Amino acid sequence: MPTNPLGLLTTTGVPVTILAATLLGYQVLTPCGNEVLLEDGVAFGTTTVVIDPGHGGPVDTGAVASTGVAEKEINLLVAQAVEQLLWEQGISAVVTRSGDYASPLSVRAQLADSLDAEIMVSIHHNSPSPGPSPIPGVEVFIQANSSTSRRLGGLLWKRAMQALDGFDIIWVAADDAGVMTVLNSRGDDAYGIIRHPQTSTALIELGYISNRAEAELQQDPMYVPVAAGAIAQAISEYLQSDGEGSGFVAGRVFNPEPGVGKDVCTDPDLGR
Repeated sequence: MPTNPLGLLTTTGVPVTILAATLLGYQVLTPCGNEVLLEDGVAFGTTTVVIDPGHGGPVDTGAVASTGVAEKEINLLVAQAVEQLLWEQGISAVVTRSGDYASPLSVRAQLADSLDAEIMVSIHHNSPSPGPSPIPGVEVFIQANSSTSRRLGGLLWKRAMQALDGFDIIWVAADDAGVMTVLNSRGDDAYGIIRHPQTSTALIELGYISNRAEAELQQDPMYVPVAAGAIAQAISEYLQSDGEGSGFVAGRVFNPEPGVGKDVCTDPDLGR
């Protein structure tokens, strides 16, 4: 056990924040934001990278492709592949969810902050579809007034564009696609996973699941290794160089719907 346990991988494989270590076990914050005592699990300390597979659970599916596949499924597959690639490079990493369950954005952010992570990357697949494009419509949303989030976002966009452009399909893209801040009408970061954490965070939209050509690609076995490889490469570059990346554009103003709350959140099995 680490000297200062910060996170716990439960006996059922769910990563959670440790609130306190006691003689009886670990007081933890569940994915839904409840406090419970667990007797067992694998405790761990500071983690370099947190990977957030967007959405999750029966209520928060994310976008659903015309093929019937939900965004939450593709997000998780890519995130788990990124986590594995980072560990293979000797970079400690944790996902905010390890299965198909919901978790409020504030809880995901608290996990990253509690683990003293250097960065967090939130993985998504976009909708609804804009017009046709000769290049992928990758978008990366970054924290306002954060040079570290900006640098992370630029590297993610650069590597994702390079990797996805190798596929020969009909893409779609917004006219202003790139790396940007998105503020709400109050002037705050619009997306909760960007606004809540103190950890430097970027959210990447890896193209459009609402575009049938892209949805079919995202379900092809070759897609996840390519997308995950691009993200892992960008993360490694961020940690090991001063690279700035590319793709920076003017920001947007947008007021998104709130994320899933505790009132519709059901915790997964956490073991004992």
